[in-house]
Amino acid sequence: MTLEKAIGRIDRATKGRSMELNLSNLDLNEVPSQIIRCKNLRHLNLSGNRLTDIPEELKYLPNLTSLSLGGNQLTYVPTVLSFLSNLTSLYLGGNQLTYVPVTLRLMSNLTDLYLSNNKITEIPDDFLEQMPNLTGLCLDRNQITYISETFGQLSKLESLFLEDNQITFIPEVLGQLSNLKQLSLARNQITLISDVLGQLSNLVTLNLSANQITSIPEMFGQLLNLEDLSLEDNQITFIPEALGQLSNLTSLNLERNHITFIPEALGQLSNLKWFNLCDNRITSIPETLGHLSKLEWFQFAGNQITSIPEALRQLLNVKELGMD
Repeated sequence: MTLEKAIGRIDRATKGRSMELNLSNLDLNEVPSQIIRCKNLRHLNLSGNRLTDIPEELKYLPNLTSLSLGGNQLTYVPTVLSFLSNLTSLYLGGNQLTYVPVTLRLMSNLTDLYLSNNKITEIPDDFLEQMPNLTGLCLDRNQITYISETFGQLSKLESLFLEDNQITFIPEVLGQLSNLKQLSLARNQITLISDVLGQLSNLVTLNLSANQITSIPEMFGQLLNLEDLSLEDNQITFIPEALGQLSNLTSLNLERNHITFIPEALGQLSNLKWFNLCDNRITSIPETLGHLSKLEWFQFAGNQITSIPEALRQLLNVKELGMD
């Protein structure tokens, strides 16, 4: 029945000269050969099936710009994909890949590549050298242990997701990614934040939660475009005054650390809306937090705080203010 449903969708797409075709979640173990008729396709979704191979017929879809093969049972990627010269977005997450497919080295036009939730252990240098146009790279939920020096060649990269791996070290080379806007290294085994991250002046979102980090570098004060900073579930003991310079910050999560003191400089975070300091070792809140006029949510339960500054209570936008 699911194969018949897929063929029916292909027929309708062919007749309608459609540029999009969704064959996701049909329990397919093969792609119907009729797919070759869909010459106008630009976006093809084959995710959530049981595919173990990619059919040769796909090479006859020259206009494809986006192809989703996520959530299948692929263990390799055949060279057929290299014929898709207009392909810019490729989704291969949730398969059974143990290495970065060699075929990808022949696909230098890719701008977005998703390899999340596989079993990849390393990113070969010669692969990254062939990916000069990447703006988005998702490698989360793999078994990667280190970030190689050739990552620095991805000069156009804007988003890099490496959470849920086994990375222990942030290399200097990440400081070369001058266009990076989103970086996630959450749930790894990192103990030290390199000062080099302070060079990422275009960074908007930074997630370093659930590592083994003990301190925040002063260089973070240079991340003037940062809006979202997540450092929860670490072993941080001290908040540097420099964080008060992050005037665009709207969300700051420092939950479940070992922090004992809130610096007065945090009262300068004029755009802060969401602030979480739960489960630390803080005993008092500085009066300067009453200057956070845009604050809407402030949680600090699980500390040793006994009173809240009146100026903080009077903030008009606060919807939730929580302590024990």
